[in-house]
Amino acid sequence: MAALSETNLYTAFQHHAQATPEKTLLVVEDETIRYGEFAAETGTIAQALLALGVGAGHKIGLILPNSGLWYKIYWAAVRIGAQPVPFDPQIGEWEMARLLGLTEVAVCFAATRYRQNAILENLLVARQEAPGLAHIVVVDAPAGDEILSFDQFLQLAPGPSGKAPICPVDEASVLMLACTSGSTGNPKVIVVPHQGFRKSQQDMADALDFADDVMLLGMPLYHQGGFGMGLQMVLNGGTVFYQPTFDPVKFLKLIEHHKITVLQLTATLAKIILSVPDFEQYDLSSVRLAYFAGEVLPMDVARVFFEKLGIRVVNIIGSTETATMVIWDSLYDTDVDVNNFRPMPFTAVKILDEAHQEVTAGDVGTIFIHTDALLMEYFKNEAETARRLHWWDGLKWFDTGDLGQRCPDGRVRFVGRVKRAIKRGSNLIYPEEIESFLLTHPNIEAVAVTGQSHELIGEMVVAHIQPCQGCAFTRRDLIQFCKGRLAAYKVPDQIVVVEAIPKDIGKVQFKYLQRD
Repeated sequence: MAALSETNLYTAFQHHAQATPEKTLLVVEDETIRYGEFAAETGTIAQALLALGVGAGHKIGLILPNSGLWYKIYWAAVRIGAQPVPFDPQIGEWEMARLLGLTEVAVCFAATRYRQNAILENLLVARQEAPGLAHIVVVDAPAGDEILSFDQFLQLAPGPSGKAPICPVDEASVLMLACTSGSTGNPKVIVVPHQGFRKSQQDMADALDFADDVMLLGMPLYHQGGFGMGLQMVLNGGTVFYQPTFDPVKFLKLIEHHKITVLQLTATLAKIILSVPDFEQYDLSSVRLAYFAGEVLPMDVARVFFEKLGIRVVNIIGSTETATMVIWDSLYDTDVDVNNFRPMPFTAVKILDEAHQEVTAGDVGTIFIHTDALLMEYFKNEAETARRLHWWDGLKWFDTGDLGQRCPDGRVRFVGRVKRAIKRGSNLIYPEEIESFLLTHPNIEAVAVTGQSHELIGEMVVAHIQPCQGCAFTRRDLIQFCKGRLAAYKVPDQIVVVEAIPKDIGKVQFKYLQRD
């Protein structure tokens, strides 16, 4: 029998479909999909893709909100060796044109709209800049002159679903292309290794003892964090719940009604949930683990979960380029702050100075990481690949762009992003630290700290604050809250009260915040 890392990831679904066909795999809103029916329906989609001329190595675009169909199309593509390319369903026409051409998408599955975004309308314009886009399949509308309906697409399947092949994989096989713009707005396309990603997700699933669990996720499927954490559950035969859009009251009701055992959250989503009126009335007794990623997690928020609610807290740092890197776990790490991390047994960390030498304990340097899931390359971007990937000690290492402090006990304290550091006078300020502190204010729901040019001090600190519903917030409130608790030079010089911090499911989109 082939080792897990030597087989197509899709075989995990096939195994569970044969062993427990009636078990629930995925729930999105009112849609429930069982393992057995999932395997059959992905087989039909896989056959239709083959009939459309799609095979191993072809790129398949997905511009869809959370849905069972998203999941089926993704894994049907993986089944035959094609490479899914998920896009944020909020993507605009200009972004589509750049990314569809860059990623060489051959077939794109799309919804007509998502919220206020006219996906299909924009896609028909953007395809003019993507000559390789041969087919558009719309999942929720009739066919048109330039598009196939999903029903038309399925009719291309020539035979029984079980006839669709499962493409073998090797060390050179690509699982997917992941598009990310980061905080700069410049698109980067990450080539995710098939074998490495499977091994990394299986290792995390086993490390957290995922088995007959039910996970509710706060991140969407198109987001690598939400997708990957959900996959960890599925690899061990569990069940995953996704919401079409995040609603804190529905989130709590789902926990209560479906006896959710694992939550996936960001710090912001956790604060929103905890601030729901009558929060204490919801029964969360089934939850054994809260899984945090995507933002700096304040210790005060973590304590609510592991001390007051009795829920194990796991806080990780990960990225699309690396998957999980390091961990804080309330079962073992409550003697240190929640942002003091230790490597997993299957990851390795270096903290290096500008000369790529290890820093001494107490010093700050750049975090370099080795994991099985490290990106293979940045697609069509040799310069960025060469800048971020390094070979040392016979291993491939990734320059995360994160600043870390080497602790005497071997842990790594996350300090902040290199690019986000603010130089205020002679002081170097890390916005993540201020954000973590301000999030402990009971009237602040979300916050983003940036630097803004200043003729006297170089940069001043600006806090963009989203107050909790029904609450006001002023600069005076800020001063009073910070007094004696935060170094004077770290207290924001200016606040900007906003209705909502622009986010991509947990990650602040700094390109939409003013900064000169």
